[in-house]
Amino acid sequence: MKIAAFYENIVDGARANSISLREAVAVLKQQGMELLYVSIFSLREKEEQIVSLLEDLELGLEGIYGFYDFAHSPEDGSWREIIDLAKRLGASNVLIIPGMIPEEEKSQKDMLIRNMKTAMTSAVRYGQEQGIAVSMEDFDGLAAPFCTIAGLNEFMTDVPGLACSFDTGNFIMYREDELEAFRLFRDKLCTVHLKDRRKEARYPDDSAKICADGGLVFAAETGKGYIRIKEILDLLKEQEYSGNVIVELFDYSPEHMLEGIGESVSWVAGQR
Repeated sequence: MKIAAFYENIVDGARANSISLREAVAVLKQQGMELLYVSIFSLREKEEQIVSLLEDLELGLEGIYGFYDFAHSPEDGSWREIIDLAKRLGASNVLIIPGMIPEEEKSQKDMLIRNMKTAMTSAVRYGQEQGIAVSMEDFDGLAAPFCTIAGLNEFMTDVPGLACSFDTGNFIMYREDELEAFRLFRDKLCTVHLKDRRKEARYPDDSAKICADGGLVFAAETGKGYIRIKEILDLLKEQEYSGNVIVELFDYSPEHMLEGIGESVSWVAGQR
């Protein structure tokens, strides 16, 4: 079980601290980070630089993630790009966020969800042909119909072969139990995002997520918040999980981002 971090989190931290990306990544590697997790958007813009960074520092690419609008374009085959990219760059999995349903389109919810499932079924089938796990997660946006246990489970049930990129900190959006969710999806995992939460901001420029009940949650360093991440790591070890884990700090203070990632990586390393 190797430890990864989000490339985009590191970019934000390096920029806020006026240091080079290479320097930031090198320090995090010394602290125990072994892989990077990168969006397709970053790879479209800077594939050559990212690949060079991985090679120079002897790091792996954990996976690739991307956002799409299959709700409105079920026949859109752009999922092929992210799967082909993963295969070419040596990533074992991709995370696809297939679309959102804004409030003004809730009356069309059933149709829009069917559209997403149609696209995801095609993506999973192609991923299987290419040897790449195609996954979804419990995205922390209230407009995502897969933000809840039941919503994500519907996709997992109706899309044959769909894998799960389990995010420990996103079921909080509807105040659902992350351990209950984990036990439901544990047999479909391809990777695990170790996102922790706290009730109040640690730094003034931390951003809040607004939950369905109107309450606020803030990002926390992995292992330092109230999400039961240690219990989930223990369950992963119990089932002899062969995948990786990814520390995630979106909405965290950019100025303190690198410090937060380092604390998270070190904490996870101590739990293995």
